[in-house]
Amino acid sequence: MGNRTPLSQGEKEQIYTGKLKGQTHAELAEALGCSVETVRKWWKRGRKTGLEGLRQQRRGRQTTGILSQFDERVAQKAEAYKDKHRGWGADRVLIELRKEEQLAGLRLPKRSRLAAFFKARCPQAVKDYKARSPERPGLPKPQAVHEVWQMDNQEGIALSNGETAILCNIRDPYGAAPIASQAFSGKVTTRSRKLTVAEFRQVLRQAFTEWQTLPDSVWTDNELRLIGNPASDFPSLLTLYLAGLGVCHRFIRPARPTDHAQVERGHRTLDNLAFSEEALQDLEHLQQALDRERQVYLLEFPSHASDCAGRPPLVAHPELLHPRRYYRPDLEPFLFSMQRMFNFLATFTFERKVSDTACVALAHQVSIGRKLARQLKERIVWIRCDPLTQEWVIYQKPAHPQDELVELTRRPITHLTYDAITGFDPHLPLPAQPVQLHLPFPVA
Repeated sequence: MGNRTPLSQGEKEQIYTGKLKGQTHAELAEALGCSVETVRKWWKRGRKTGLEGLRQQRRGRQTTGILSQFDERVAQKAEAYKDKHRGWGADRVLIELRKEEQLAGLRLPKRSRLAAFFKARCPQAVKDYKARSPERPGLPKPQAVHEVWQMDNQEGIALSNGETAILCNIRDPYGAAPIASQAFSGKVTTRSRKLTVAEFRQVLRQAFTEWQTLPDSVWTDNELRLIGNPASDFPSLLTLYLAGLGVCHRFIRPARPTDHAQVERGHRTLDNLAFSEEALQDLEHLQQALDRERQVYLLEFPSHASDCAGRPPLVAHPELLHPRRYYRPDLEPFLFSMQRMFNFLATFTFERKVSDTACVALAHQVSIGRKLARQLKERIVWIRCDPLTQEWVIYQKPAHPQDELVELTRRPITHLTYDAITGFDPHLPLPAQPVQLHLPFPVA
């Protein structure tokens, strides 16, 4: 047997599998034409390291490379995760590597080294990000969690089943926390659509329920459905709904996405984490991926947004779990105030032209009576809300700003009802119970 050539990879594996089946060293040595000592050597190695340890070891100088100082299984697993989830960065892959049983007890690389490994090994899966531009002054920055929630949409997300999806995301910029992420079908027959006020209200109500709190304000862009009719200065039903809850609805400056920087950047982060071939199969799989990655981000992901400094948002800001203004879905009828909503509406003065049909157009046509309309035909009037009587008060437009207002008539506000603003139907079940978020350590 002295002239026996070195064992092949298949023969080494035959020793390993043969021993597992109960064959003796002598039987395997005879079958392979090698010594018993050779069989014993490769069986010991296989028993210790598994089939991976039976691979041909390179002689001479140690292999060089970015992850050459780590067990080769680390590089294999890291590359497999990156190949499957191309939007995942080094931080997200490290979260999964720490959970791998096969890598238990093995040393793992740092984020920077793993990022360099991806750039060298699979550059096609690494995005080339541009340097951030300097921040410009915009809306005042929040000073506490749940002081501000930023809400924004992503449209036109193509799914494998031929549908398109719209994502509605809410983010707390101070705590760098993804508050909510809800997927909706974005196609009606052959055309795309916009989210409705009812759908925006649904996402907000689910966020209130999950976090058991109402924020001080909600910031949005000037989306058509959010502001109502773009040609009208009348507030939308969503704005009135938030006003009734004591939540201020603020709008970013037109064409200034930098006012929404946190939620805009959060879109890309969540997309990279959640969007995979499996997630983009259909709406259900997409929502499951969004829910999963949002939880991972909150509890495990080393965020560098806001002041998290590489800590997960709930570790950096455990006060996120403490309500700012307590909310529960079954308490909403008591938290919502029609009087508060009318008080908000009273801050507006609407300028309208009287039509030929004896009406003025607000969110709804308001009749002022034919007799008065004949006197005011094609003239401009001012309309204000009287919050005490809940009526529209119609004034003659003053010729000069200092002139005293002359009241012409009053009309009841009939279309702004509790049901119309809140969308509440007592026959429907209340929203699901809050999702409890638990930190991996006790909060003082």
